Amino acid sequence: MKNFSDPDFLEKVKALDNEALSHLIDSYTDHLYKAGLGQGLSPEIAQDVTANTWTTFIEVVPRFEGRSHIRTFLFGIFYNKVSEMRRANFKYDKTDPIEEALESSFAPDGHWAKEWADPEKSLSSSEMLKIIQICMDHLPEVQRSAFYLKHVEGEETDSILDILNLTNVNFRQIIFRAKNRIRNCVERALA
Repeated sequence: MKNFSDPDFLEKVKALDNEALSHLIDSYTDHLYKAGLGQGLSPEIAQDVTANTWTTFIEVVPRFEGRSHIRTFLFGIFYNKVSEMRRANFKYDKTDPIEEALESSFAPDGHWAKEWADPEKSLSSSEMLKIIQICMDHLPEVQRSAFYLKHVEGEETDSILDILNLTNVNFRQIIFRAKNRIRNCVERALA
């Protein structure tokens, strides 16, 4: 495995050295494609976004300053491409219905209004994973990206903040909202 943090390797990538770029592309294309699928993209659109990510990466990598890992830089481009694609194809609802869902989830004393059913008793793991994936697909884009990076990809918070260009406070709020949306969605699916 090539050390992508090696300054000599990074200089070759920035100089658009074919061998270095080929090694990088071979190492990360599958990860980008799977991240696209994890974002709820169809296989065709995930391939398109992956290809567009590499095109943009090659255009801008000569200006890469090395302040982050090359993977963070690459995935930052990827998530921007996903955002661009969604903005081009969808109209967003500016309201956030999570506020209503949260209010209905709590009793006046601040405790949960109802206990959450134990999902393991209700469904097999594969059925539960399908429900969770469907619920994730319905999250707003930033919530889906943050949740996917944190809880599926296992990215470090600092890396996610760089990739999605978020503050720590904003990130925590987004994750909180994503978890609550998923919980409410799973509860409805189990009801």
